[in-house]
Amino acid sequence: MHPLPNVLNLTHGLSAMATTSFNEQLEKIRVQFLFDHPFLSVLALSIPHKFQNNPHMLFETDGVSIRVDEDKALGYDDGRLKYLYAHVLLHILLKHPFRMQGRDKPTWNRSCDIVIGLLLNDFQRVGNAEEEAMVIESFRDKSVEEVYNTLYRESDDGEGQQSDTNPTQQKMDIIEHEGDTKVAEEEINALIIQAMGAARKQGNIPASLLEMFDEITKPSIDLHTLLHAYMSESFFDKESDFSHPNRRFIHQGLYLPGYRYDRNRLSFFIFLDRSMSITGEVFSRFLGIIDSIVRMSHDFEVSVIPFDERVYTEEKKSYDAQSILPNISFAKGNGGTQFEPVLEYLNTHSGEKNLAVILSDGYFLVEKAPAMQTLFLLSEKKNLTRFERYGDVVYFDL
Repeated sequence: MHPLPNVLNLTHGLSAMATTSFNEQLEKIRVQFLFDHPFLSVLALSIPHKFQNNPHMLFETDGVSIRVDEDKALGYDDGRLKYLYAHVLLHILLKHPFRMQGRDKPTWNRSCDIVIGLLLNDFQRVGNAEEEAMVIESFRDKSVEEVYNTLYRESDDGEGQQSDTNPTQQKMDIIEHEGDTKVAEEEINALIIQAMGAARKQGNIPASLLEMFDEITKPSIDLHTLLHAYMSESFFDKESDFSHPNRRFIHQGLYLPGYRYDRNRLSFFIFLDRSMSITGEVFSRFLGIIDSIVRMSHDFEVSVIPFDERVYTEEKKSYDAQSILPNISFAKGNGGTQFEPVLEYLNTHSGEKNLAVILSDGYFLVEKAPAMQTLFLLSEKKNLTRFERYGDVVYFDL
């Protein structure tokens, strides 16, 4: 990828390629951003602009450039144009084209528009929103991935979908980035940090945007790393001991050291909330991560049990260190979720296992902590703090 152009080169390019009146509108908006929203000004002056015919929107972006179709600007006053310009710049700031990662394009575009609509609703002097701008309060404080998961789940029932016959919902202004994504992200990250540094100095940036910025600039830790660290800290850091041979290899005539610790076998439940929005593919990947981690260490046994309004003990599937990971799949439930049956089961069977893993979106009430060590793996960030008093909590992205 070519380095991002400097401000003087970009300004000259805009003057040469756009019509005078349209260019004057953009220049006026950039000057306003300089005083009101410096982080938008830095992006507007540094991101390459390509003037072309866009298939959908006046402004479209692949994360490293803005594609401008000035023919679509006819009839837009300065206030509407300013809002649309800020909208596409926020797509870049929040790296929406890079975060798409093969997801359904219409649903991803709508999810990003919802997140940005809520952000811009907190701004002042950012132009005039379109009448159909999506400001849906139920999605406030959610990441775009969380919004996408909700909309994608609704689309299974025919809700929340966009179509060619509904153009007010068809705002396809995000183009998934192609090519050397790593290099492109590194360059855009440097620019984003510069832009947000300018905003912090001015001190008038909305708190909601600062929170999102901190989230996307922190190094991401994948679920495998998180769970491996958790298992290592809780179970794996034990002294080897020949007085307790490793049972996994005895059947092969190999006597290797086991572990000297109170719980000489990692034995745990995995409770799958089958009312949640999780595909069989995602659940299989989750089990694969668990399996690869536990096989790094000592003997283990895993029991997988689905639940929603009750615990389906008749569908329990178990495997251990001597067996391969079985093909485990459960039918989706149709009702809500209650944790009380899981709590009763864990309290009754607490002596059988030393860990319970609850895989869920967290939309249920917990009033008591289980009688055994419990890890809540939640797909909805907004529910994390509610569960902290009842066990360990980890967020995972579907």
